[in-house]
Amino acid sequence: MPKISGKCPGQNPAYLKDFNTNIVPCPRCGHEVEFFADEKKVKCSSCKSSVFKVDAGAISYKNGKINIKDSSASCLDWCGGCLDAKDYMDIKENNERINRKNEDFTKFINTIDKRDTDVINFFVDAFKKSINYPKLIDNKIFDILAKEKPKLFLKARNYYMNYFNS
Repeated sequence: MPKISGKCPGQNPAYLKDFNTNIVPCPRCGHEVEFFADEKKVKCSSCKSSVFKVDAGAISYKNGKINIKDSSASCLDWCGGCLDAKDYMDIKENNERINRKNEDFTKFINTIDKRDTDVINFFVDAFKKSINYPKLIDNKIFDILAKEKPKLFLKARNYYMNYFNS
């Protein structure tokens, strides 16, 4: 990990501009986990597992293509001096996992007929909600869809199963 000389400018409150928080469910137990704008990794207060912040808003579908912007760059990408080596490596490994997951999702979306926009929109939204989960899509999202929109559930499930069974 590269180091900067002197004190980290991010530790000086004069440089902090964003005090907004982001709340995501813990992928292990579902408990709400709160992140501040400058945090990338937080321990769940309920089950103590590590939860990583990912900008799901950077994922969109336009003009027949999935777009995933990497807007999560921070000082950790060039310094990491404010973290211990384990946390730095955890965040780096999670970023690599998210990149692989993004690639898999893009491949999957490209297997769906472009005319099935309702299915594509469902999967884009489901992927955003599942970004911290180990699987591409959290199974609970399919359960909710089955109850609320059974026809869409059948179409979505068929695409999903065909992709993973081929």
